[in-house]
Amino acid sequence: MTDNTSDGQVDFILEVLQAIADSNGDQQVVYPLLAANIDKLNDKLADKFRNWATNRLAEVEANEAKCIAADIGNFSTLIRELPLGEKASTIEIAITGYKVILTVFSREAFPEKWAITQYNLGAAYSHRIIGEKAQNIEQAIACCQEALRVYTFEAFRVEWASTQTNLGAAYSHRIIGEKAQNIEQAIACFKEALRVYTFEAFRVEWASTQTNLGAAYNNRIKGEKAENIEDAIACYQEALRVLTFEAFPEDWAMTQYNLGIAYKNRIIGQKAKNIEDAIACYQEALRVRTFDAFPEDWAMTQYNLGIAYYYRIKGEKAQNIEDALACFQEALRVYTFEAFPEDWAMTQYNLGIAYYYRIKGQKAKNIEDAIACYQEALRVLTFEAFPIDWAMTQNNIGLAYRNRIKGEEAENIEQAIACYQQALRVLTFEAFPYDWASTQNNLGAAYGDRIKGEKAQNIEDAIACYQQALKVHTFEAFPYDWAGKQHNLGIAYNNRIIGQKAQNLEEAIACYQLALEVRTREAFPENHAETLFQLGIAYQDSNQSLLAYTTFNSAIATVESLQEEMVSGEESKRKHREKWNELYSIMVEVCVDLDNITEALDYAEQSKNRYLFEEIISRELKSIFPANIVTKLKKYRDEIATGQNQIHNGKAKNPTALAKRLQALRQQHNELKNRYFPIASGFQFEQFQNNLDDHTAIV
Repeated sequence: MTDNTSDGQVDFILEVLQAIADSNGDQQVVYPLLAANIDKLNDKLADKFRNWATNRLAEVEANEAKCIAADIGNFSTLIRELPLGEKASTIEIAITGYKVILTVFSREAFPEKWAITQYNLGAAYSHRIIGEKAQNIEQAIACCQEALRVYTFEAFRVEWASTQTNLGAAYSHRIIGEKAQNIEQAIACFKEALRVYTFEAFRVEWASTQTNLGAAYNNRIKGEKAENIEDAIACYQEALRVLTFEAFPEDWAMTQYNLGIAYKNRIIGQKAKNIEDAIACYQEALRVRTFDAFPEDWAMTQYNLGIAYYYRIKGEKAQNIEDALACFQEALRVYTFEAFPEDWAMTQYNLGIAYYYRIKGQKAKNIEDAIACYQEALRVLTFEAFPIDWAMTQNNIGLAYRNRIKGEEAENIEQAIACYQQALRVLTFEAFPYDWASTQNNLGAAYGDRIKGEKAQNIEDAIACYQQALKVHTFEAFPYDWAGKQHNLGIAYNNRIIGQKAQNLEEAIACYQLALEVRTREAFPENHAETLFQLGIAYQDSNQSLLAYTTFNSAIATVESLQEEMVSGEESKRKHREKWNELYSIMVEVCVDLDNITEALDYAEQSKNRYLFEEIISRELKSIFPANIVTKLKKYRDEIATGQNQIHNGKAKNPTALAKRLQALRQQHNELKNRYFPIASGFQFEQFQNNLDDHTAIV
């Protein structure tokens, strides 16, 4: 039976120290002994160890004390690096040992031994589990700085560089102090280390430091963000010169993962290409980070791969979201509520976003799934513990409730309003102006849809919210967001009850016209069509039928050009058709008002005939177009999508020039398409019917 009593543990310490003395600290001798007594390496051993060592060192002569202290130092390092046992306990034992020997090895009498002990103590504090994390990191920093009093660049270059590396890692994770300054300190330390750790002399250490430097640049707050990310990418790519899949698979996988994060956040270069690079890096990392071998790293990589798929521009949007959902669900195999509550909650949050925007499946079910995920996330992301994440989740639940199909509509909108108001407890104008404005916009939309309460007051509340949002989302700072608010404000004025109807319609028309300054056909064709549609309704409501006709006509032309770009993605085309059915119906009404009965019938047929044409071209795509043309059409669509994404997210260096470029690409796309299938241009059912014989029926 194992003796875990006080005396038994002391005997064990003596046995281990004797083995260390006899073998000169040989791992192959000491580790089997530790493994056979793993149950003794518990939280009580640190106290027994301290008491015994303190008493013993006080009893013996100075020379013997030095020998015992040296053995204790070796024991502390061996147990700190031991891959077995309870990590929290083994680190405490190591810290105890290092502290004890510092009573023997002073800086004045034994500078080198004192410095190596400070170095090791810092490493132990960096990985300490017991105690407050922030304070442990402060202790690690203090120990490294103490070690550097002896380990100078001139006298101990290698030790100096190693200590600079550890100090940089501690600053990277520092909690106390200003984060931006801590990262600057980390970068400075890693750069110092690279004065010694060159590619030629210390390849592995050089590569490891490049990886750490890359992570610091990726998290850097000071400096130009785009340039920081480029620096991070450069560091990771440098590290991969040494950290190859064959030689260092785990480090290679970690660097691929970090490179994926950098590419996902990259500002310079084509957004679509950057996301593809991120996906490729994550997939490479998963060659090593398997579920069986590295479950936690595997889950982390699946999570980030899911985010990359969600934001993916290339490929079919519906399938990208499915891939994102699959990745998040995989991550949840490891990220359980019990084991990793925070990671579990963030995965639930992102899973909710993916369900909310899901294209495949039943919309009602998708929204229910989104709400369920957000509510799960809130079990961890509480107002007290994670106020910002809590607020963002409240905002997203609000969106889901506002668009909910199941349940009573009036109650769903009340829930949405309550969620937005909750979010605004954290997302204040002073602290988070952009998010505050976005939430005000969402709240305005909910008030505009509100069923409960007095309708006139609800619309006034909506107008007030949009006007609040415009305090931040200005034309100069956020033109795309500004245009969206103007569009929404136009809808609110169009529906306004208080005030003169004619004046409200004038206000609505003015708002739509402002929105169209940004929502141009070249830059944002779908938004352009949406605002034209609402502007047409305002003209119709103000009995300006001719203006309504020309506006709806422009909207239809834009919608049809958008549909022509869709040569794949049945789900996307179906949603597109459903969205714009009303446009054709209202155009028919306007034509009737203008006594254009023939044209009214043409528009009624045009809507149905275009969908017939789309079905034919979709099913016969590969037989209508040569393979190389299908590839070219896809390339045009991908480049258009990438450009629109850059403008939409404010990433375009010259939005006006890019908008012109996109318009030229659309024209080239349609010209190429019409060259091989002329009926695609200005499709008329009569033209199609004339090509059929008397015995042909269309089912």
